[in-house]
Amino acid sequence: MNSISRPAKLFAARTLYAAICCALAACGNQPVQTLADLPRAAEPTAQNGEAQSVNTPPAIEVQKLVQSYQTALESQTDPQTRQQIHLRLADLEMERLEQVQSDNPETVVDYSRAVHYYQSLSTERPQDDYILYRLARARALDGEMPAALKALEQIADSTPESPYIGEVLFRRGEAAFNRKDYRNAAQDFRELLKQEQSAFTDNARYMFAWSEFKSSNYRNSAEIFLQSLDILHERAQDEELSLGQQRLREDSLRGLALNFSYLGGAEAIESFNSEAEPRPYQHHLYRALGSWYREKELFRNSADTFLQFVKHYPRSQQAPQLHLLAVETLEVGRLHQAVLPAKREFVLRYGIHSDYWQSAEEPQQQALVETLRPWLHELAQFDHASAQALGQQEVKLSANKTTQRRKLAAQSLQAYLSAAALYQQYALTFPQDPRTPAIVFLMAECLEQAGDYPAAWRAYSQVAWEYQDPKHGAEAGYGAILTSAKVYAGMSSEEQEQKTLWLDRNIEASLKFANNWPRDSRALPVQLVAADKLLQQSRFPEAIAAAQQADNWQPPANPQQQLKIALVLAHSHFSLQQYPEAEVAYGRALNYQPGETLRRDAQRQLQLSVYRQAELALAQRDGEDSAPSEEALGHLLRIRDSGRTDVAATAQYDAINYLIQLGQWQRASREVADFRQFYAAHTLAPTLAAKAIVIFEALEMPAAAATELLQLASTDPDREVRRQSLFMAAENLQKAGEHSKAIESYRSYSKLWPEPAEQRLEAQYQLVQLYAQLKQTNKRNYWLQQLAQNSVKSPRGRYLAAYSQAELAEQSYEKFAGLSLRLPLKTSLANKKRAMQTTVADYRKILEFGIADFTPQANYRLAEVYRQLSQDLMDSQRPKNLNELELEQYEILLEEQAYPFEEKSIELHEANIKRTVEGIYDDWVKRSFHSLGQLLPARYKKTETTLEWSDALH
Repeated sequence: MNSISRPAKLFAARTLYAAICCALAACGNQPVQTLADLPRAAEPTAQNGEAQSVNTPPAIEVQKLVQSYQTALESQTDPQTRQQIHLRLADLEMERLEQVQSDNPETVVDYSRAVHYYQSLSTERPQDDYILYRLARARALDGEMPAALKALEQIADSTPESPYIGEVLFRRGEAAFNRKDYRNAAQDFRELLKQEQSAFTDNARYMFAWSEFKSSNYRNSAEIFLQSLDILHERAQDEELSLGQQRLREDSLRGLALNFSYLGGAEAIESFNSEAEPRPYQHHLYRALGSWYREKELFRNSADTFLQFVKHYPRSQQAPQLHLLAVETLEVGRLHQAVLPAKREFVLRYGIHSDYWQSAEEPQQQALVETLRPWLHELAQFDHASAQALGQQEVKLSANKTTQRRKLAAQSLQAYLSAAALYQQYALTFPQDPRTPAIVFLMAECLEQAGDYPAAWRAYSQVAWEYQDPKHGAEAGYGAILTSAKVYAGMSSEEQEQKTLWLDRNIEASLKFANNWPRDSRALPVQLVAADKLLQQSRFPEAIAAAQQADNWQPPANPQQQLKIALVLAHSHFSLQQYPEAEVAYGRALNYQPGETLRRDAQRQLQLSVYRQAELALAQRDGEDSAPSEEALGHLLRIRDSGRTDVAATAQYDAINYLIQLGQWQRASREVADFRQFYAAHTLAPTLAAKAIVIFEALEMPAAAATELLQLASTDPDREVRRQSLFMAAENLQKAGEHSKAIESYRSYSKLWPEPAEQRLEAQYQLVQLYAQLKQTNKRNYWLQQLAQNSVKSPRGRYLAAYSQAELAEQSYEKFAGLSLRLPLKTSLANKKRAMQTTVADYRKILEFGIADFTPQANYRLAEVYRQLSQDLMDSQRPKNLNELELEQYEILLEEQAYPFEEKSIELHEANIKRTVEGIYDDWVKRSFHSLGQLLPARYKKTETTLEWSDALH
């Protein structure tokens, strides 16, 4: 072996290209056509671009082989055989030199002899791709790259289907890339990728991507890089990637990062998803781009890139890691304003309430908690402090800056709610953490400040009763009282069920507070408030127990608190119908000299307690109709001893009723007078008139009863009561003999109350009777005319009308009967006839009513009118200057005039007596019989004969 020194430049070039060529060795040799029995040099096989060790014979054996081939060459005359021997000698020389290079990497090896061999052979066989390939390899190892490329070009031109075409294209593309001819480089790499998979495919794809990048074809470049990563990822599923492949993957990711940065950043990554599902290594793409930005100190872009992955793939197991990278990047870049929002988003995306947490396995959750613990606390404290600061700013603003104050209040509210939510999440995530009770207490304060009193109550209750925290327990318990009270106060009357629930919770919290911290200055007041609220809820036994517990408090309650205790006891006993106990408790309350309003209420309730005792005594009767006991009356009448109140008035009023029921009229009368003296303005006072009326009537004092009735008639709000009272007053005055006052009352009734009509007619009828007693005929006739003219169609109305008409007709008849016929007859007869007509008309009106009681009378009087006129004609005064003949003629003339009237009278009387057939045989019918006996004695003036029924039958 000849070793010679070369310039340093040549050494470096050879070293570089030797490394490349060794890594990408040729794939095979042409088959031996002659000298098959000679051993041939073994070709190294390349896999995945990695140089493999060559099973080279020892140097001694190589030397023997060379000598054998040289001996054979001397004896061969066949040109083809000689070429094969020369090829074997060239290959052996190459193997020897490569072995020397491998054994001594620092030694510069001279490949010129091998180049000479292959060059000579290529001249003889210019289209032999194997010889050209070996020549190119030898020149490359010898540092003659242009010449090596030229040999490769010959292969491409002469033998495009050569098995070495892959390496040819790769070497040519690589050379074009090195001279920045990226278009031709890309063309060669693209052409190579069309070939079958070879040791150059992966590197060719990688170089193709870089060529496109250098040509500013960023999208094509990215797609090619992604193809490379897709293949490597798939390969990694079956076998572990070699170091070279791993470097190729990392370099591809870096190349992608550069492309994405030119294509718009993180948003461009998703545009390369050709399938519905992202690539399994999608997070590496974002990580690569984010890392590249971070190296360039583009911290905002870097963080945004990491967060873009989180946004697109929130359920990815890598999402939390990239989110953490984003926060770290923001902190490194001192982008402080963005750090807290990023941490807040982390909590939102991966905290205990997130979908990610719910679907994560326990190891994933445990990986998150160490980040969540400090961040939750930090964020909650920040929001809490912000809320307080905003509230202070609002307070400092003047009242007229309404808009600004409202805005600050809204911001403060949101900050409190946010802090509360973070505190709550901390407590749920770390329930066993020693800080959790304090955290929950802070949460409760935030919720209370935000106005979410139900949630605040729950948090306070948890600290006070569940955690029983020694530091915050008392304040939390008191907070539970206050917040539950606020919830109750804020509810409308339509939410009664919920209001009751919250009142129960408030009471429970109050009693627990008093029991757990009895030495707290707030304990006794809280106990009293709870007792009062139990009373409001009608939980009377519990209210009594709570009040009694307060009554036994040490140190004892002050007078004002004692008053409250007494009132709770009194009201509760009263509601439980424990009236004697209630009476005692109300008396105790009055001893503490409460304010005027409270005093009146307690006094009233005390009297009601006595009143209820009276009711219980009354309830022991056999029935409501049985007489009340003296015990009941005693209770009712002793109530006024504690004050003249409305309750005392009611009790006395009831006592009056019971005295009336017992018939104790004198005693009842005294109580009525007493009531009127002390309760003249009481609403029950007007109703005493009716009771007084009953009492006075029982005592036979109609005048006094009438006075009460007249008062009712003028003051009672009920029209019907006023009407009846006026009529009854008139009746009582009439009974008392006070006729003038009775007439006045009846007249007022007739004027004021046209309805009911019959009652009015009765009043008018009584006026007729009273005026008759007073012999005031004209006034009597006025009311008779009113009755006669009434249009009431009822039987009573028609009867009174007929009665009045009969009374008036009688007066007409008397006037008619009182007129005598005197000379001159013509004049007196005319007057008589006019009176007759009036009388007849009056009686005919009676007949129109058809009332049986008055029809016989009317018929009789009508008959008598005609009879009377006939008789008066015959009895009339005769002229004095008539002779006997003239007098006789005058008599005949009178008889002729009187006869028709007599006949008419007979006709009417006979009609009247026929009523006996109808069973009517009154005085008027009898009178008709009598008159007929005078008019027709032969027919009607007979002696009555009475027969026994038994005789009549025989």
